[in-house]
Amino acid sequence: MAGSSKSISDRIRDEPLVPLGIAATIGAFVFASWGLYRNNPRNMQLGMRGRVVMQGLTIGALAWYGLYATSNDTATKERRTDIRPIDWERVEREAEAVEKAGKDLLTGAKKNPSSVFANEAETKK
Repeated sequence: MAGSSKSISDRIRDEPLVPLGIAATIGAFVFASWGLYRNNPRNMQLGMRGRVVMQGLTIGALAWYGLYATSNDTATKERRTDIRPIDWERVEREAEAVEKAGKDLLTGAKKNPSSVFANEAETKK
């Protein structure tokens, strides 16, 4: 998907239907407002219907560009190949070593014997 580092002019060049849809939506709304100002219900109704259609097309263009960008995102594909497999046996050995040393698994600090959980573990043994 397009990153936030892209400038507005780059995004307009890459996704031209979105600014056109926004301009068409504004144009339809102005047309409806003009119909309201001139007390012309037909123009007002046509403008509001046109606004709804233009908003729908703009949202559709946004969705299409979003799907297109995520399917062609080379950074995502590169990240997927960069993932290393996890050696679960090594992780388990390290966890057992830390537990045998009497340390907390997350912090690596010595366990506090006055901890509620430490007392609970001793009573289960």
